Amino acid sequence: MRYLQVSKQTLRNAGYSSPPAQANTFFPANSQTDHIHLGVPTSYVDGNEQRFAEDGNVFVTYVSFKRNNAFWFRLDHNDANGYFSFPAGRSAADLPATWAAALGATGVVR
Repeated sequence: MRYLQVSKQTLRNAGYSSPPAQANTFFPANSQTDHIHLGVPTSYVDGNEQRFAEDGNVFVTYVSFKRNNAFWFRLDHNDANGYFSFPAGRSAADLPATWAAALGATGVVR
């Protein structure tokens, strides 16, 4: 399994909440009801091996979306290359423009 790294500074610059100890970040940072939700741990277990992000980076382990205070949908993860993609029937065009820009800033979606 492979997850891609993103710098914490890139996330801050794109308007995500600061990656906390809980390993989650949100865009927009202060919206409880409508947001992008990223899993951003600094390490993960790959088989029997613990992998650690480079200093100042986090791994992106999932991307999901919340609308109207409810789960909307989640991006699919490619375990081989680490990139995420939209599930069937969904695309970046479904997102508000600010969300699409914030998601694009991460560099983890193809």
